[in-house]
Amino acid sequence: MRNRSFILIFPGLTLALSADAQLRDNGVHSFNEKNINWWVYGAILFIAAIAVYWVIRSLQQRLKEEKTISAFATSLYGLKTVEDIFWNTARYCVEKTGFVDCVIYQLDETRTVLLQRAAFGPKNPWRREIINRIEIPVGKGIVGSVAQTGNAEIIHNTAADARYIVDDERRLSEIAVPVWVDGRIFGVIDSEHPQKGFFTRYHLRMLKKISAICSERIVKYLAEDRLRSKIARDLHDEIGSTLTSINILSKVAMQKGLESDRVSAYLQKIKDNSGNIMERMSDIVWAINPVNDSFDKVILRMKEFAAEMLEPAGINYYFNEEGSLDKTQLNLEQRKDIYLVFKEAINNTVKYSKATEVNIVLQKKNDSLKMIVMDNGEGFNTGAEYTGNGLKNMQDRTENMKASLKIDSIKGTGTTIALEVVIT
Repeated sequence: MRNRSFILIFPGLTLALSADAQLRDNGVHSFNEKNINWWVYGAILFIAAIAVYWVIRSLQQRLKEEKTISAFATSLYGLKTVEDIFWNTARYCVEKTGFVDCVIYQLDETRTVLLQRAAFGPKNPWRREIINRIEIPVGKGIVGSVAQTGNAEIIHNTAADARYIVDDERRLSEIAVPVWVDGRIFGVIDSEHPQKGFFTRYHLRMLKKISAICSERIVKYLAEDRLRSKIARDLHDEIGSTLTSINILSKVAMQKGLESDRVSAYLQKIKDNSGNIMERMSDIVWAINPVNDSFDKVILRMKEFAAEMLEPAGINYYFNEEGSLDKTQLNLEQRKDIYLVFKEAINNTVKYSKATEVNIVLQKKNDSLKMIVMDNGEGFNTGAEYTGNGLKNMQDRTENMKASLKIDSIKGTGTTIALEVVIT
């Protein structure tokens, strides 16, 4: 006589059936088979219901997350400074995630300490005031550790963590997430809660998304800030010095007793300098205009400049466009520098090459944009030193774009200038 055991295991339910094979043969049953089937079907339906409920609940939570994150991204529109971004982020974290407080630290790289820049909750009683601002050295405390490692942390019980630093009051759980900017730690978003084990993976996921959006906005702001500074320097260095020169020439030309030839020469210099200012101003205004973001607009301006310079000089020119150039988007600095390198190359061709033909090739391949300007002129010695700033300006702008510039020139054959830029 042989026994057989059947064990069916479900979440929350274990059904053990034991039957004697000999008794089954004799028609004696320990359980009614119909009842067993109903138990099995019921268990399957129960599991299916739980699975459906879990999927629906998970989808609802994800949808809620996406709405919250989308609303946060929208709330950053129009903010002009890092301070504005930090204060908005701190307030949003408390109002939309159930936190009782949020403090945002910014890294001071020169001193390697984290400074409290924004807060919402008990440390922020009024407007943009922070009570008892503290500094945390990188590597110290939970916030300092996150800044050092770049890894987010959830502390379920701060009483059991020796790194915990008491700020305004002792709390039992903490979450800290780094803010990355240009591949480096820029700051840390930190929140504490009086309830032990309050923070969950849901909070961590939300805070990481908030940190990422915050980082993107800061990167954009810093890029705009650097650009504004660069434009201000350009206006001061180039246009300011030219205006000073015009002012001096005007005063000299107005002196009594000067010969008419000298007066005409001064007036010609004033005319030339003022024309240069107008041209530079036109380039700056064109570069900062968001209407010109697409590469199509860059190509159009290149063609206009080529026609303006090459046609009066009797130089035939040809544009060859390859790849998906119409879909290429450039940031402001790239657009400006690529165009000015092209402009310098055409100017040098007209002034020095004695060429009769110029071929301009624009290629877009994967994430790389290549511009080639080839002429059939008399060429020059690329290793020699020249008094002009044309080649130096091209090299400086290439370095600014982190691009590559190659100049090949053979006496009696011509010159080829190739610029290659990685489009991000």
